[in-house]
Amino acid sequence: MKLEEALRQLKIGRKAKRLQTLWPTIEEKLAEGVSHAEILGLLNENGFNLTERTYKSYLYRYRKRRRTTSKQPARIGFTENTGPQSDGAPLAATWPASAEIERQKRPPTFDFDPRGNPELLK
Repeated sequence: MKLEEALRQLKIGRKAKRLQTLWPTIEEKLAEGVSHAEILGLLNENGFNLTERTYKSYLYRYRKRRRTTSKQPARIGFTENTGPQSDGAPLAATWPASAEIERQKRPPTFDFDPRGNPELLK
């Protein structure tokens, strides 16, 4: 039991890990209008010794991690109907809905002839 208690008393050495539990509170204060400079000053007064650049880097990493974990992974590519076809037709492939929307937004294309158009040169 003494070993377990001693392990729990060990301080976390890495600043990023020490800040990990504080990020939700920091985000809340930022949303309330507290400035980054005030938060950084308070953190440094309490032993973090962060530069502004390091603080903003940690904040960026936290937000990026939170953003990627809150989103569902996107489906990419085709999905195939693997059921048996009664009419002997090939398997139907369908685009995911987001890909179909992207395809509709694509600008129109044109046919390119490397020989040029002789009528334009007249």
